[in-house]
Amino acid sequence: MSPAASPDPSTDTPPGFLTRVDSLAPYVLVGIYCALQLSLAIAHDPWVDEAQAWLWATTLSRPIDFFILPGEGHPPLWYWLLRALSGVLDFNQARYVVLPIVFLNAFLLMVLLRGQFLLLAMMLLSFSILHFWGYHFRPYSIVLLLTLGALLLDRHGRPLAATWALAVACGFHFFAGFLFAFWLVWQLKKGTPLRTLLAPALLAAVFGALAVLSGLGNAGLVPPPGGLLAATLSNLAWSAMLPEWRHPVVALLTLGVLGFGLRKEPLLLATLLVLLLVFSLATAAVYGRYPWHFAFMTMLCFMAFTLTAPRSAAWVMPLLLVVPMIQGISSAELRLTTPVWSEPDLYQLIRTDAGPGFDPARQLVAWPDIVGLATAAVEDITLIGGNNGALLGPVDWRQSAMTRIDPGLLVLPRPYWIICAQCTFLLERLEAGGLTTSALGDKFNPDNGQIFAYRVD
Repeated sequence: MSPAASPDPSTDTPPGFLTRVDSLAPYVLVGIYCALQLSLAIAHDPWVDEAQAWLWATTLSRPIDFFILPGEGHPPLWYWLLRALSGVLDFNQARYVVLPIVFLNAFLLMVLLRGQFLLLAMMLLSFSILHFWGYHFRPYSIVLLLTLGALLLDRHGRPLAATWALAVACGFHFFAGFLFAFWLVWQLKKGTPLRTLLAPALLAAVFGALAVLSGLGNAGLVPPPGGLLAATLSNLAWSAMLPEWRHPVVALLTLGVLGFGLRKEPLLLATLLVLLLVFSLATAAVYGRYPWHFAFMTMLCFMAFTLTAPRSAAWVMPLLLVVPMIQGISSAELRLTTPVWSEPDLYQLIRTDAGPGFDPARQLVAWPDIVGLATAAVEDITLIGGNNGALLGPVDWRQSAMTRIDPGLLVLPRPYWIICAQCTFLLERLEAGGLTTSALGDKFNPDNGQIFAYRVD
C-alpha cells in the first residue's frame, strides 16, 4: 500500500473555532452580501471615474486610441468591454452588468476560504471589496474574479491556466501587474517550468507597456502634498484606511505583522515587501492616496498568505482588515441612507427651470469639467465644459486645467445653467463680470461630494 500523500499546504485550513462554523453560515453570509450589493447598486449615484471610462469607450475613433487610451494610464480591455456593451445597452443599464460578476466573486471567495468564516466575512465587508470592487462600474470586480479564479485553478493543479488568468487581469488594470509579479515568483519557487510562464508573462508585459504609454503626458501627475516619503509611508499604512490614522508607526506595524506571518518563507516575504514598497512609492508619486487602490495591497497580501501560509492568514488578514471592514460597513450605511433618489436631480431641476427648448449643448455648463461627466453619461447628453468652453466629452488628463475658467462664460448667451463643485471661485468671477447667479439646488454624492446647480442671467 502506497503511503498517504502529504497534504497540500495551499488547501490547509487553520484549526480552532474558525473552522467550527455551521456549514450553512457561509452560504447565508454570501446571500446577505449579494443582497447588499444589489441594494447598493440601486442606491448608487454614478461618479466621475465610472462615467469617464464610459465616455472614452463610446467616443474612441482612432485605431491607436483603442490600444493606448489618451492620458488614462490604463490598459485597454475594460474600454473594449464598455465599447461592446454600448452597442446594446446605455450607461444606466450597462452599469448593472458587474453585479453577476460580483455575486460570482463572493461564491468563489467562499469556496477558496472554506472553513475560514471570519476571514470570509471580513473580506466581503471590507471597504474596497464591498464598494469599489463591488457594485461600482469599474474593472476591479473583473480583476478580483480573475485573481480568485487563478488561486482556485492553481489549487486544483492547473498553474498554467491560472497564470493566463492573471495575465488577462493585467489587461483590465495596470496594478494587477503587482499581483502577477508575485505570482510568477511563487510559480518559479514551486517548480513550474519557466518556459511555460513566458507567454502569459509577455502578454502581461504588453498590457503594462500599453498602460504606461497611455499615461504619458498626464498633466495630473504632480508631487504629493507633504513630500514623497510621507506619502509613501502613508500608503504603506493602508490597513488603517483613514488618512489621519495612516502614520509611519502603523506602516511599520503592518510590515512587522506580515514579516512574522511569512517568516518561514523568506523569498516570498522579501518579494511581498518589495512589491508593497514599490506600489506605495509609485502610487504616492503618480496617483496620490486613494483608498480603492489599497485593495491591490490587500489582495497582494491575501494572495501571499493563501498560497503559502493559510494558517497565518487566519490571524494576519483579519488584523489587516479590521479598519477596512469598519469603514466598509460605515460607508454602506451612508450610501443606503442617502440613496440617489433621496437627493435632488440637478439636471431635472435645470430642465424644469429652463422650460421647453432647453438645449444642454448650448445652455448647460459643467465646472470643473469632471463635474459634468456623470450627468453626460447618465442623461446621454452633450454639455459645455467650463474649463475650456468646448463641448464636454471624456476629460483628457494630459490637457486638463481644473481651476481654469473659460472666458467665454462671460459672453455666453443668457440665460444658461451651471452644474459645479466648489463653486465660489467660479461664481465670484461670473458676478465680477456683471452676471447674476441664482441657486437652484444641490445634492450630495458619497464619492464626489457636494454638487450644485445655478442659473446664470
